Amino acid sequence: MNRRKKTVITIVLSIFVCLIGLTGSFAGSLRYGLRDKAIETLAADWEFSQMQITKIADRMSMAQFFVVMVQTPGIEEQGAIKLLDAEYTRAFIAAKLRDYREDLLKKTGKGRIDFEDIAELEETYREEVCRDLQYDVTAEDMERYGIIWENLGLDDRLILERYRNERPAIFGVAGAVLSDWFLILAVLWIVGAGVGLWFLNGRSFSGHRAYGIALLVLGIMNCLAAASCDWLADRINHIINMRSNVMGLFFSPVGNMLLALGVASALLGAGVVVLSAWAKMRMKRHGRRKI
Repeated sequence: MNRRKKTVITIVLSIFVCLIGLTGSFAGSLRYGLRDKAIETLAADWEFSQMQITKIADRMSMAQFFVVMVQTPGIEEQGAIKLLDAEYTRAFIAAKLRDYREDLLKKTGKGRIDFEDIAELEETYREEVCRDLQYDVTAEDMERYGIIWENLGLDDRLILERYRNERPAIFGVAGAVLSDWFLILAVLWIVGAGVGLWFLNGRSFSGHRAYGIALLVLGIMNCLAAASCDWLADRINHIINMRSNVMGLFFSPVGNMLLALGVASALLGAGVVVLSAWAKMRMKRHGRRKI
């Protein structure tokens, strides 16, 4: 194979390495931010009582229901704050987040919240709920809350499958990119491209310069994305008018993973570029000796 063809193949492979690596880095970082430990940390540190729920109730279905619920005569603001910050509330939200994650990735059908879940939570922790609210929740209250839940249509609005059916293309792509097999294939492609170029160039790293540059560019882009995570969290909070640390808690592990992958990729890319230059110098010296 002549030198021009090798150069074209190297450049094409390097471009795909950069694109697939970037997609895989984002997907892997999001998966890292959705792991059980990250969800538990989010639920434990989420400042529920600082969410300004009344301001975002027009955008969030669950907030609408909560606003109506705490307007029950006898429930004070301090009681509502204690209910939001209670450990059983946080455990409930963490469990639901895990259900939504599994439904997104594996289509388990568990990505939903029914009023029965709320009723079960209240029944299980009735004493704690009444103590935190400083109000005795009655059967009539629960019946009224059920009617409100139904009137708001939350059974339909809190089901992930509904949005998957409405936007099948978006959820299909998201599910595929976030899947284990895509992440494995991305790693195999990057490694395989490097090995393939090594054989293409006669078992030498002399033709790996473009490959190294692609890894270096990938690393820099990952680092830039990691640096922008705080800004992105602030922008989302501003757009939905929410004063809460939830976005910061979610993007923090995502940004950490992007940074780790970015540094590793940049160092590897720089190393490959140096190795390629060294291999070319060695070939030139060997050629001169023959002359």
